[in-house]
Amino acid sequence: MTAIATHTPTHTIKPGTVVLGEGRFSSAEAYRALFRVKKAGFEFLGQVNVQLDADGVRFEMFNANYFELFEAEPEAVMETLARHVLNQVLGRDTLNDRFRDIIHSRLEESILQPLVAEEEPEAETDPRDLQGILERLNAEYFGGQVDAVIEWSKETKLTNRRSVRFGSYDSKKKLIRIHPRLKQDFVPVSVLELTVFHEMCHQAVPPVRGNGQWKSHHKAFKAREKEYKHYREAMQWEKKHWAKLLAPSPSE
Repeated sequence: MTAIATHTPTHTIKPGTVVLGEGRFSSAEAYRALFRVKKAGFEFLGQVNVQLDADGVRFEMFNANYFELFEAEPEAVMETLARHVLNQVLGRDTLNDRFRDIIHSRLEESILQPLVAEEEPEAETDPRDLQGILERLNAEYFGGQVDAVIEWSKETKLTNRRSVRFGSYDSKKKLIRIHPRLKQDFVPVSVLELTVFHEMCHQAVPPVRGNGQWKSHHKAFKAREKEYKHYREAMQWEKKHWAKLLAPSPSE
């Protein structure tokens, strides 16, 4: 892989906190490892392949929306991320000199140089801070026009294990309530954010009257909801894990 010319100074790009997985040799000539990147409260997954043939070092990001978190070109972001990942790979005792030579060559031909030391991780913020989520979504998607307060609702014993309202909007009080089950660590932040975004849409795209009844989730509402950039992955996760979300909590 040859160096790619970019217009963004790569030293200004902060790719997030990179955590390299165990890795394995798929053959005597190939080594691969998964890695996770934590950025802006989200986790993204990628893979690095090191091969002792013409392919050399190859990277793959499984979540393309990772690059949407940056103003820089995707190529510049990938080069910076590659440097962080490869310096962690070099720390593996299982790699022999042939693999290390391939990695060093990759770093040398890049527009970047190998890191001398790991950069300081980004300051941690609570990714489930409802007020912070509301303010960020309001600025990014609604031009700051949504006028609402937000709070966690009270945890109640679920009597219906087939469905539950994870969010609600009171138009009179301009109050959004979010179910505390979305606080759980196994729930992706994107699922929590989509729930907040959904309730914000109730104010931004009010109900319409048709065929003698009011409809909240009308065509314009659904179109607006899909503007959330992690909509598809959040919906897919919900469909796959709804039973776990509705499972009894330790207090029940």
